[in-house]
Amino acid sequence: MILIIAVLMVAAICASTLYQSYRQIRLAAVANASNVTLIAQRAISRNIEMLSLSLDTLAYRYQHPLGSKPLPESQSYAYLFGSTANASHITVMAIIDAQGQVRATSRRSVTQARPNYADRAYFTVHREHPETGLYISRPIQASLGNELPVVVLSKRLSREDGSFDGIVVMALDLAYFRDLFMGLALGKDGVISLYSDEGVAYMRVPYKADVIGRDLGNNANFQRLKSMLSEDDGSFFARATNDGVERLYTFRRIPGSPLIVFVGRAEQAIFKSWRETLYAVLLSLAAFAALATMLLMHVRQELRKRVTAEKRLEELARTDSLTGLLNRRSLDEALLATWERCQRNPSASFSVLFIDVDYFKLYNDTYGHEMGDTVLQEVAKALSENLPRQTDHAGRYGGEEFVVLLEQTDEHGALLMAQRLCEAVYSRLIVHAASPLRVVTVSVGVATLRRERHHRVEDVINAADEALYLAKSAGRNRVCFAHPGQV
Repeated sequence: MILIIAVLMVAAICASTLYQSYRQIRLAAVANASNVTLIAQRAISRNIEMLSLSLDTLAYRYQHPLGSKPLPESQSYAYLFGSTANASHITVMAIIDAQGQVRATSRRSVTQARPNYADRAYFTVHREHPETGLYISRPIQASLGNELPVVVLSKRLSREDGSFDGIVVMALDLAYFRDLFMGLALGKDGVISLYSDEGVAYMRVPYKADVIGRDLGNNANFQRLKSMLSEDDGSFFARATNDGVERLYTFRRIPGSPLIVFVGRAEQAIFKSWRETLYAVLLSLAAFAALATMLLMHVRQELRKRVTAEKRLEELARTDSLTGLLNRRSLDEALLATWERCQRNPSASFSVLFIDVDYFKLYNDTYGHEMGDTVLQEVAKALSENLPRQTDHAGRYGGEEFVVLLEQTDEHGALLMAQRLCEAVYSRLIVHAASPLRVVTVSVGVATLRRERHHRVEDVINAADEALYLAKSAGRNRVCFAHPGQV
């Protein structure tokens, strides 16, 4: 006992130390991941602000042209787009009028007809909601010579009276976010992602093309995040659904946009050194506990033998030694428990099947009691194999009589089950030369709880017994039901 206490004390001290170490490593990991999201947030926020200012500049220059006369095309292009036409990752900038037609674009060579954009989300949102500022679209597949899908940034153009005059738009190649994220060290199996607050994926590094544009709003991890979005940042551990890696996820909102930047650091990488320490401690504890284990082994074996013996005794006390079904006492307990449940629940019901082996005395007289016991075992097997529910109970009532308890079973269901059991015994074709039927059969009496007549569980059993008598009188190998007039 002293040795066990000593082992437990050492284990408790080690566990406490390891737990404190675990907490410190976790806090440090959260702080590091939070710093990474902060760096990404500031970079994205600064660039979105610059892109927004570029759209403002384009809108101003469009609405305030130089001079009173139209400029030549090259000068007009330079005035509108000169400062941003060659900007990295900006694939196109354009001005779209109130009817959805392109009025000016930074793309010089356009060989095909320009479509109407009046039905695009980045157009309609400004037309229908004047208060909308900078709008950031979902990722869009566009043939603009860009490497990856684009995200469209748009702003409203308003006339002097405040009415809608179109929009200015900019298509930003999503390679911008990929190149930004590629420079961040995330460790083995680490990921960094950009999502909208609706769950749309804008970027993921390591890059996976099939993720871009996917709506993950119903993903369990994103639903968990959604419950935390009242805060601008946060963290949680979760297992990724796409690769099964357990990660520490840290998120941070991008101010003034619907975007959220995620950093996921693999739990294995975070706690690698801690686990190495844990294994060393566990090895030491295992060596220290070896002696106690050897001393306790004998006691444990003895306890197991005792528990096994007690379980066996309990099983023997509940089952009939010949048939393996419930014995009379256990059957009575099951019937009484079912009756009490039905008294508490007026909508509950049950049925009882009273089963008797036909011409069993003649079988014993003809073949001997040993063969008679074999027949009872076969009948019991036929009953247990054909009771499909765990709530159904079969037991040996006495001699060659059996009782089956069917919970939550009405009259129709009980009759079907009784017929099934009757046929199951008959189909075994156990030869019985002294029986008129030439094989071993059973007769079954059926009774279902009738609250207006049955005031004790014994009343239901007696009704089933009366029904069994009718089955015997009618020629055996059949099923009879306790009619309403019977008790």
